[in-house]
Amino acid sequence: MRHCYDCGQPSAEANGIPTCAQHGPLWKLVQQGPTANVIVERGDLILLAKRGLEPWYGHWCIPGGFVDYGEHPEDAARRELMEEAGVRVRLTGFLGIYVAQYQRPGAMDWIQNTVYVGATDDEPVINDHEMLDVGWFDPNDLPDPMVPAHLVRLADWSAGRVWRWTDQTSAGSFEPG
Repeated sequence: MRHCYDCGQPSAEANGIPTCAQHGPLWKLVQQGPTANVIVERGDLILLAKRGLEPWYGHWCIPGGFVDYGEHPEDAARRELMEEAGVRVRLTGFLGIYVAQYQRPGAMDWIQNTVYVGATDDEPVINDHEMLDVGWFDPNDLPDPMVPAHLVRLADWSAGRVWRWTDQTSAGSFEPG
């Protein structure tokens, strides 16, 4: 990226990130990247996290976050669950890929969310400044407020629209045909 989106001035790089002297890091390219989320199941309960950052500060969500450059979405999903909820997650299924709007300062971007289903034996612990709270919830009695787009994903999950994996498969090893 050679110029700032906001002012058009030439940008330099700081730690590999295009940066404008006036507007700071040009995060648009990073934040338009894909995300990975996991609906973590434990019996009849699911793990949700309460956001501590915008967008959707104070809203409950399916834990997850941005996929790092070169990272597989499955690896990002596992990493994000450890970062946000302190749990090691086993991915057990694939729910879908969703397109959603993502509000960033001064603009609205589109992002692609890969949503997995998983399980853990760990108890959640908040170990990241991004979340205010984490906990297990009955999917028929969700906390309020919820991130609206995540309600659609949870409705699909509740309707059984999950591709359940065997021990030998995952999205990374699936070969159609």
